[in-house]
Amino acid sequence: MITLAAACGGEHRLPADAGPVPSRPVASASASADVPAPPVSASAAAPIETSIPEGAASVAPAPALPAGEPELARFQAALRELGRGGRKAHVRILWLGDSHGQADFWTGAMRDVLQKRFGKAGPGFVHVGWKQYRHDGVRLSTDEKWTIRPKAPATSSRTGDGVFGLGGLVTTGPAGSGRARVNVTDEGLTSRLSWDVCYRLRSADDELEVSLGSGPKTKIRATVTEPPGDLRHLLLVSEGRETLQVTPTRGNPELCGVVIETDPTERPGVVLDTLGINGARFGTPLAWDEASFGVELARRKPSLVVLEYGTNEAGDVAVDPVKYTQRLVRLVERIRRFAPDTDCLALAPTDRADTRARTPLVRDAIREGARQAGCSFWDTYAVMGGEGSIKAWAAESPARAASDGVHLTQRGYRELGEALATHVLRGLTP
Repeated sequence: MITLAAACGGEHRLPADAGPVPSRPVASASASADVPAPPVSASAAAPIETSIPEGAASVAPAPALPAGEPELARFQAALRELGRGGRKAHVRILWLGDSHGQADFWTGAMRDVLQKRFGKAGPGFVHVGWKQYRHDGVRLSTDEKWTIRPKAPATSSRTGDGVFGLGGLVTTGPAGSGRARVNVTDEGLTSRLSWDVCYRLRSADDELEVSLGSGPKTKIRATVTEPPGDLRHLLLVSEGRETLQVTPTRGNPELCGVVIETDPTERPGVVLDTLGINGARFGTPLAWDEASFGVELARRKPSLVVLEYGTNEAGDVAVDPVKYTQRLVRLVERIRRFAPDTDCLALAPTDRADTRARTPLVRDAIREGARQAGCSFWDTYAVMGGEGSIKAWAAESPARAASDGVHLTQRGYRELGEALATHVLRGLTP
């Protein structure tokens, strides 16, 4: 059963063997993503979308965190509340990073550990129509050639208006023949799922068709009351696993991802959103439009934001530790403008074979940035074994690192994910 709810150096790439809300908030109909709106008949109601203003909005200074607060205290408090059955909302983690995160092996392992203990609440954010991407528990496919904007999503320079949704890029396919599908394959998800589809109509000629499984097709087009230009959301609901299909039917409508979660009123759990981009640096999310990204971030209400950058910074010919520290602090300030109650965790880069002298400098810069920003810090470099560890991991059988000297294998990533989960859970009693 499917219903429509009224709510609405250099760059490294993954090799084949790697395994307060801003001044113009979203509409009140979907102010909380924790409790889905009551479903109504798809044939009886048109979708009600929420929008993000196209123009930049002013933002308030980032609130300061309480002095002396233990690391990850609020995130762990949310998990404790969830564990004892006193929480009626999901505990969400948002992971911003590079290709290590885009592969969803590292993040996937951490998601698995937390969901097994505190409840499986869905895959979270998933890109639609992006072929250079994978996600645990989800099968992605497209017909025809889909394109992304910006063409180089890892850039640290402002591109266009900088409005790319939560995941830092938008996709579009050819009108009429370009279909993109997202199929939930995780057999552990058997309860009601909400599908929060983010899209943008750039002109009055753009039109989009969205459906779940064999359910009704929803046509989305610009109207007098809902003109083109803004990011909007359409909320669909399915009883169990399904396949989302999105088809541009006219013009060049853009997709900015879908968030797939269980209904927290049935059983809240943990969700981890993977927002990794090949080649990304700390400057990448800072190049996005702050107001539009901030509204998407506030919509997610994360309890923890993980910052997983540094491997590409280590590839810079002239490493600038001061710049990396400053960018980390700026990014955390931006995040807290829109999610003031979130904890943050900064990760050191993994070891890299061609940057033996530079990686420790980047690690130290990130650690200093975490200290200044009031974030927890996890030394990935030391956990791996420090200098030369990636070559040692690659020489193992089975290998934990890829042959490119930069990435890990699926085994290596999942080992790091399990270790990181142990880190964020330290001090929590079973």
